[in-house]
Amino acid sequence: MKENAITSVVHLALDVADRGQSTAIAVLHDARIELRTALDGGLDYAEKLATGALRFSRKLVQKIDDTGSSALAGAERALATAVKTVRETTHATAAKLASTPVSTSQAA
Repeated sequence: MKENAITSVVHLALDVADRGQSTAIAVLHDARIELRTALDGGLDYAEKLATGALRFSRKLVQKIDDTGSSALAGAERALATAVKTVRETTHATAAKLASTPVSTSQAA
């Protein structure tokens, strides 16, 4: 009877160890799956964040370029207007000087 009891205890201990091992492996497997899911989610978030940052950078470069283009066009118009005004003033002054009689008095 003692041998039968010892055999039963050994079998019970083996069953408990087997179930414990199975449970531990299952828990570790579940933890691995959850960790993988979390890391995949983090990578997806990082990818979306990087994509958004690149999209924002492209828009920013486009807006800066548009502003620079407008500024250069405005400067070109301002310079053209200034040159035209100076040219007209020069012609008017030259015409005025040409129509003014020259005094020929000489100091003796």
